Amino acid sequence: MIPQQESALETCQRVHTILREVQQGVPVPGTDMLARWETELGRAAALLEELQESITEERAPRHNLAFRKAIQEIQRTAARLQAQFEHGSNFCMGLLQLRLGTGYSERGLPVLLPTESRGTFEG
Repeated sequence: MIPQQESALETCQRVHTILREVQQGVPVPGTDMLARWETELGRAAALLEELQESITEERAPRHNLAFRKAIQEIQRTAARLQAQFEHGSNFCMGLLQLRLGTGYSERGLPVLLPTESRGTFEG
């Protein structure tokens, strides 16, 4: 997936671009967007795995300041993206709790009312 002539820094920049695009799309949820994000994040993960495999100890660009900064920016962007997804997940759980909830379990998790459809799928 990584072109041979592409440097480690260029690969990091591609991954960062993917993460930023997903991050900008997060406020527009929907099943189509979720599928697209899954594909894009999978592509970013594959690029990082290939980069890790292609870097040998002798060629490691760790001492390259631009490369280190690019990796740190990827980490910061990924952390912000993770927080956005967690916030969205918690928001959805809160909506479900308001609509279908009966309270909270001993562990603090929402307890949802059983529905007929739930019984047929899990039954």
